[in-house]
This record gives sequence, structure tokens and C-alpha cells, in this order.
Amino acid sequence: MLRGAVQGWRILQRSAAKEVKSSLQKAYSDATAPPGPRSRLGALTEESETAHRLFDNAKLPVQAIEGAAGSSGGAAAADTAAAHASEHAAVGRVFSALGNTLFFGGVATASFFGYYTYRYDVDQVERMVEETQSKPENAFVGSSLWVPVMQWYAGQRRHLEGEMKKYADPPSDQLLPDLPPNARHIKTLVLDLDDVLVHSDWTRGRGWRTFKRPGVEDFIQAMAQYYELVVYTSQLPTYADPILDRLDPQRMIQYRLYRDSTQYVKGTHVRDLSKLNRDMRQVMFITADPEAYQLQPENAIKLSKEWQAGDTLLLDLLPFLEAVVRTQVPDVRDVVKSYDGQDIPTAFRERMKRVQSERQQQPKSFLSGFAKR
Repeated sequence: MLRGAVQGWRILQRSAAKEVKSSLQKAYSDATAPPGPRSRLGALTEESETAHRLFDNAKLPVQAIEGAAGSSGGAAAADTAAAHASEHAAVGRVFSALGNTLFFGGVATASFFGYYTYRYDVDQVERMVEETQSKPENAFVGSSLWVPVMQWYAGQRRHLEGEMKKYADPPSDQLLPDLPPNARHIKTLVLDLDDVLVHSDWTRGRGWRTFKRPGVEDFIQAMAQYYELVVYTSQLPTYADPILDRLDPQRMIQYRLYRDSTQYVKGTHVRDLSKLNRDMRQVMFITADPEAYQLQPENAIKLSKEWQAGDTLLLDLLPFLEAVVRTQVPDVRDVVKSYDGQDIPTAFRERMKRVQSERQQQPKSFLSGFAKR
């Protein structure tokens, strides 16, 4: 009997399932097609209503419907967020490229001008620009841009150095140490470097080349026996020291004074001999730069900047300079003044001939003839 009841219950279940299935098929077949494609949310709602009519206790969960709606809205929001992220990424790439360009461009510009600042002084830069602009053989690819850029750079650098020099006069009023008490009689011979001991020349093809003046080593060795030798240059130590080390390996030149020891006057580096801590009556300055001796022209022996490979001027000056010491001239400025505007070696030889001739006729002091105008 129990078995019959169970079988009857199973038959009723199968009948109910068939009835539900046929009802669903009829409901879908009777439904009219919508005017357009249905959304997923609409289909789910319609299925829910159909199921509700068939089974009062069968309803789709509200969470399922809300989840379907949320998934559709979430997809749209995700698309919008992705679009914004793409825009932000593009803007970021633009700013990153711009920042890299500015950074590396700034590094390249600083390196370019830094090289010229470290390697050359402003006078050399201006000479390079002038040589490039005036001589066709020095032109190169890009020189039409290089020249105005370097002209601007030289002008700005000269102005800046001028402002700095207002606060950068010689570091001391006594550039040299005191002479020993037993050496107060020693005379000091101050030598400029450029166009006196050496000459520097620049071309685009080979750059800077420095030529030593003929006889410069012999001149230094000879004068070291009579004078306290000092090189007083407007150049930096990085330029002057390698040259002087080659010219004077035995360091017969006792002192080297550089640009920081000069007086900056109206855009030029002037050698202020009064700061040497020496008696100005015993100091002579040999230079080819008219602006270098403008503070003490009475102590300066002026040379020409132009000299050739066979130049002998330094050697020709030896007899004159030796005579200044041997005759114990009390004030070298009187002697320098007596030769002002003349070629000293030639004038000195003529005076010595005249002195010898006069001595043969009438005895006269050697000093009176030596310093005679």
C-alpha cells in the first residue's frame, strides 16, 4: 500500500512538471515580439512575471534583478573610467617627454657653456669668435649659429665677471713676501706671459697652439743671476702653469702671480705693481699689453705684440738689463723714462757707442751716459 502511494505521488509530480512546461511554452508563443531588441533586464523581468502567474510562490530574487542592472551600469562606468585613465596617461606621457627634454637640454646647455668657461677666458672666446667670423677658412658647419650664441655668451660673461670683480680685487696688498734684510738692494724684474715669453694662436682646424719666444730659456737663466724674477699674468693657473713648467723647469722664476692678483679696471686685468711689496724704485715690468701697466707706466718696458720666428728681442735686451744692475741705478724709473718710445736694444747700443766715444775724448761717468736722454 505504501509503495502504491509513493508511485502515485511521483506520477502527480511528473504531471505537474509537464503542465508547467506546456504553460511556459504557450506563454512565450503568445507573447508579441518587441519593437526592438530587449535588454537583459527586460527579459529577466518578463520571465519573472510569467513565472509569478504560474506559481504564486515563485519569484526571482530582487538581488538578481538589481545585480543585473548593476552589471550594466558598472560596465558603462568602467568604460568611462578607462577613457579618463587613457586621457590622463596621454597627458602624463606628454609632460614626461617635455620634462625630459627640458632636463637634458639644460644639462647639454650647461655643459656647453661650462666647457668654454673653464677652458678659456673671455678674451680668448672673443678672439675665437672674431677669427671665425672674419676668416672664411675658420668657418664650419653651424658657425652661423655658433657665432651669435658665443657673442651673447661673451657679453654676458664679461658683464658678470665685471660685477664679480667689484668684490674680487687682489687678495692682499702684499702679494710677495718681504725681502730678507740683506737682499733689499736686489731689483725685481716682472715679466708678463702672453706676447712676452710666449704667443698663443688659434684656428678652427687645430685649436689653440702656444709658441715660445726665441731665446726665452736663455733669457730666464741669464736674468735669474741679476734679478728677482716674477711672472705676473692675467691668465688662470690652469693655462699659465703648464707653460711655465716647460719654460722654467728649474723654477728660476721665484714667484708666479695669476689673474686673481690683478686689479680689474674697466674690463681689463691691470698689474698693480704697488701691491708687490717691493720698492717701486727697484721694479721693472716687461709687457706687450698697454692696458697691463696703466697704473705704473713709469716702471714698464713696452714691447710690441708682433714678433716672428726669428725674433731676438729678449736676447737683445740682456745687455741693457745687465747694465741696470751692474751700474746700481738708484731709481730704475729714471732709466725707463729715458728710453720711452724707443727701441731699447738699438737705443742702448747707440748710447753705449756714444759713451765710449765720449770717454775717449773726455772722461765721463758710465752712468751719466747710460741714463742720458
